[in-house]
Amino acid sequence: MGIIHGIFFIGGGAFYNPGTILPIFLNYFTNSKTLIGLSSTLIGQLGGIGSVFPQLLVANRVENKIYKKPLLKFAITIRALSWGFLALTTYIFSNVHPNLTIFFLFFTLILFTFMGGIAEVPFYDIWGKVLPSNLRGRFFGHRQLWGGILAIGSGFIVKFILEDNAIAFPINFVLLFSLAFIFLSISYIALGSVKEPIEKVYKNQLPFKDFLRKASHVIKENSNYRRFIMVEILSGAGAMALPFYILYLKDILEIKLGMVGILLSAQMLGGVLSNILWAHLSDFAGNKKVIQGSTLVGMILPFIAFIARLQYKPLYILLFMAIGFFIAGREIGKINYLLDIAPSRDRPTYLSVTGTLIFPVSLFPLIGGLIAQYMSYEILFLVTAIFILLGFILSFGLKEPRGMKIDKS
Repeated sequence: MGIIHGIFFIGGGAFYNPGTILPIFLNYFTNSKTLIGLSSTLIGQLGGIGSVFPQLLVANRVENKIYKKPLLKFAITIRALSWGFLALTTYIFSNVHPNLTIFFLFFTLILFTFMGGIAEVPFYDIWGKVLPSNLRGRFFGHRQLWGGILAIGSGFIVKFILEDNAIAFPINFVLLFSLAFIFLSISYIALGSVKEPIEKVYKNQLPFKDFLRKASHVIKENSNYRRFIMVEILSGAGAMALPFYILYLKDILEIKLGMVGILLSAQMLGGVLSNILWAHLSDFAGNKKVIQGSTLVGMILPFIAFIARLQYKPLYILLFMAIGFFIAGREIGKINYLLDIAPSRDRPTYLSVTGTLIFPVSLFPLIGGLIAQYMSYEILFLVTAIFILLGFILSFGLKEPRGMKIDKS
């Protein structure tokens, strides 16, 4: 059921991809790079800011609960419905009230990511209970592998819908958002059927101020954890450029709209192919290697974008395949490294504290939008590369958790 959830979640995500679909959709209403950056701040490919705020509260509430699944089911139901809501409002208001359409888009993104923040803690806590450390890489790798294959097919559907002149705006995006709703609904039905194991939990819920004190203690006492957070923030600076690679190709290199679907499929193909590498590294070499490898790929992305000015189309494909490598590796490395270093009873605390501390990653697309708006795409790419380089250098100081003695009681 976990694999099925991953397949349809990733396949459905292609229909609203924050790095391709949403920037193009918003570009129908505005040329503001800042506004487009704000949309990726809310639902970026490396994390949305709306998911940050509820995590500490959720962790505090569920840390003494044997079953976290009821809260998970509530949150994922709202997440699926949000895309049906956006499809409906886009159909009704796009041509007559464009500003209202933008409002409903941002409302949907906030709702979707806020509920994602509520779902994230119980979601990863459940898989932390279900899966031993040396199987998690392959589990999340298979989710991304088969989900990526479905997403490649989704990319060709996107190409057909956006390229067909008979499917005019806004019907083309109404169809895309409706497909997202259908795919996510299937994925969440699968996730809702997962059986949650019983594990030891704390008997009593801490007062929130005591929970914050406990979270602060985790940060102060664990130097390796602090370094992990810094690496995640610096490598997450890749989010500055992610929503603007497609606009760079559209504005500067003047690609056709139908090419968006091809590039989306290329990104998903990159994710699929990379999972063979990331899953193997995660389970057999350790998640430090996954973090370092994905960070290195992220550092290369801006340079591929620079070279793409030669207008050699295979470079466009290579750029988006590399984006798929970067995103897939970052996701597998981050969550599995965190699950490795977190004691079982404190897993919700570690998950929520991490989600809160790396909130700067959510702000990077907005910063990227400001740089693209008032400077240039080239400066944006250069700044992105410098930040990721710092993260890559810092990653060499991370400890491999499986070589550390960790209290799992």
